Amino acid sequence: MPHRSRWRPSLITAAAGVLLALVLLGATVYSLWREHRELTADATDRVVLLARVLEDHASRSFDAAQIALAGLADAAERGAPPDVLQALLDQTQASLPFLRGVALVNDAGLVLAAADPADRGARIDPTSLGAWPVPGRDSIGGFVPARSLAGLGPDRAAVPAGVGFIPVLRGVHLPGAAADRPALLVALINPDALANFQQMALNDAQAAAALVALDGRLLAATSGAEALPGQRLERLLSPTAPVGRVRGGSEYGGWSGPGLREDEQIGAYRALRARPLAMLVELPQEEVQHQWFLSVRDLGLPAFVIAMALVALSMVGAAALRARERAALALDQAQRQIVEREHELSAIFGSVQDLLFRTDARGHVTFINEGYAQQWGHDVQRVLGRPLQDLFGGAPSVAALFEPSHGAVPQPRQAHADWMSPEGRAFSFEIHVVPLRRGPDQLEWVGSAADVSSLMQAQAELSAQLGLARSLLASSPLPMSVLDRENRYVDVNRAWEQFTGRSRGDVLGRRAASYLRAEEAAAHDARDAALLANGGELSYEAVWHAADGRRRDLFISKATFPDAQGRPAGIVVCFMDISDFREAERATRAARDAAVESSRAKSDFIANVSHELRTPLQSILGFSELGTLRSRHDPRLAEMFADVHRAGQRMLSLVNDLLDLSKIERGAEPLTLQRLDLRPLAIEVTHELSPLLAARRLELEANLGDGLLLVMADPPRLQQLVRNLLANAIRFSPEGGRIELVAGLDERGDVRIEVADRGPGIPPDELESIFEAFVQSSATRSAAGGTGLGLAICRRLARAHGGRIWAANRVGGGAVITLVLPAAQLDELAA
Repeated sequence: MPHRSRWRPSLITAAAGVLLALVLLGATVYSLWREHRELTADATDRVVLLARVLEDHASRSFDAAQIALAGLADAAERGAPPDVLQALLDQTQASLPFLRGVALVNDAGLVLAAADPADRGARIDPTSLGAWPVPGRDSIGGFVPARSLAGLGPDRAAVPAGVGFIPVLRGVHLPGAAADRPALLVALINPDALANFQQMALNDAQAAAALVALDGRLLAATSGAEALPGQRLERLLSPTAPVGRVRGGSEYGGWSGPGLREDEQIGAYRALRARPLAMLVELPQEEVQHQWFLSVRDLGLPAFVIAMALVALSMVGAAALRARERAALALDQAQRQIVEREHELSAIFGSVQDLLFRTDARGHVTFINEGYAQQWGHDVQRVLGRPLQDLFGGAPSVAALFEPSHGAVPQPRQAHADWMSPEGRAFSFEIHVVPLRRGPDQLEWVGSAADVSSLMQAQAELSAQLGLARSLLASSPLPMSVLDRENRYVDVNRAWEQFTGRSRGDVLGRRAASYLRAEEAAAHDARDAALLANGGELSYEAVWHAADGRRRDLFISKATFPDAQGRPAGIVVCFMDISDFREAERATRAARDAAVESSRAKSDFIANVSHELRTPLQSILGFSELGTLRSRHDPRLAEMFADVHRAGQRMLSLVNDLLDLSKIERGAEPLTLQRLDLRPLAIEVTHELSPLLAARRLELEANLGDGLLLVMADPPRLQQLVRNLLANAIRFSPEGGRIELVAGLDERGDVRIEVADRGPGIPPDELESIFEAFVQSSATRSAAGGTGLGLAICRRLARAHGGRIWAANRVGGGAVITLVLPAAQLDELAA
């Protein structure tokens, strides 16, 4: 009979139409939602990228101005002639197009020199540029409403709103001036130059950008910002606003809400590196919403119309099929009932794989199920009429099931039979029979026989496994025990008995840890309870006290084993005596602590002795200089005083090295890290050592590359490190030789410095030991002098900066010492 689905075609048609419409609408809504999210994400990514680009441009502009002022300050403090200083100012003005002017102003407000002729000789109010930095320091002032320094004089003229400059200041001390009367170098940054670059970078009339001070005052802004430079926006200072976040410690991020403009914006901000300024970029949210509404109009409305049409068509089709379905459903129901009743009984017997049978009173088979007959290869017709025991090899236990009960009411019976198949395979069966009365004198039996061969085999294998487990437990050299869920001993091995001094018979059935101290037993019981609750494994260390007072350290491992339902049925415990290991560990720790304390005492002693030696050494050096001066007319006496002075200088150098080494080891002088370019520092060191190079007629070839070599370092300490490396090369180079200084980036992007000489080289087995304190190479110990501390200080300084240093020999003779320091990223702020 045909089988029809219980789902009516009319319902399927209607549901399909509605579902298709919902899918279409859902897909449309999801597409519109995703379009809105992508538009917002694109706008956010754009303003974040623009903020980073504009912040980098502004930072570079201020860096360039401050570097230029540093160079001018150096020339001014060295006493450069006025015409030279004026030429430097003009050159600075010409090389930095974003500057409106560069000038030197004394403490009375008189412009001593300026790139702009109109500013020369002008007198200004000294406070109009903001607080003056101390000599050698830089600062950035606020927005100054004037076109030039001349506009800050007593008769200053009014300028239009938004016109002004941003002063970059550097304090200088002019030669011959009093210490309390510093001068000021000032660079006038043109806000319009910054704003023009911002406008070109935005390339969008809807976007706006501004450089803002942390007090909310605009320093430079695009036309779309709706505010002029010099104007203060209070709304930028709230904790959730961009400037408020920068003041709270955030370096960069984004915001959604009012910004430079009062309406809702999508914006990003970024703090300038090491400066109290922030760069803001924003785009109106209304622009993103407008683009999304266009997508809704172009995609949403057609999808809605199509969905409504699908629903209408599905309803029409469902109405047409409903009448036909009623008759088909009635016919299908009648046919199913007939088929179910016809096959119900045969399906029950056919699905049973065990033997189902019926016999007469004597046990002769009158029925057997087809499934069993097919499984065991019996012909049903040949089995009918035969005694049931013939199916089980004539087992007497099966024949006994049908013995007469001699007047008693027959009761259900059961038997076990073992049978060997013709193929030689052994089987076991459990047979159950129940009496069935057909009449007063007519008795039949019905029953079943189940194959329990797998169960019997499993029981045998389980017994074998239990025997194996007991053998493993007994043969283990480690003390082991088995606990049940009540934490009672089920079994222990011989090693456990020997270790604890308790026999197996005394502890079986008793609670575990009952022979321990109360606090030890509580600790073990708590862990056992948690392990039984959660299952799994557990390892820990504990202390065990024997009855004779012995104290032993134990490493204990515990694991649960499951019961028939898979729940933890008990715990297997194994422990190991680690007392000797722990004792050795404690002795090692004590020796290490003693060595650390000894090293600290040594450093303190060296520092104290070195410090105490400096005072008499200063006196010796002073008197030797005085003696040299007064013995000019006695060459022999003058030479003796010169020898004393040289020896004192060498002793003072040793003392200073000892003090530096002691401070580095104790961390008494922490590093002040800042981002700097290694090249100017290295060049300054080479100039400082030029007298030593000239004295030995040495040539220094410096190759520092053209790119920036930025590192995070303490300038004095990094200068000391480079100075020690070059001084070491000078000391060991032959007269008239050449020293090579090479710096650049290695394959990992780190800054790499190499100092190479053509000296005697270093024995291969001493390439590492020369970096230890008071150790010198055996190839140079007798000729080059030195204290053996320079390279030790270099290694400690390199490690303090997160770098590494090593030595190697050069092909053709000589040695090369390599220093590698982590490179600083462009967006890192100075510490």
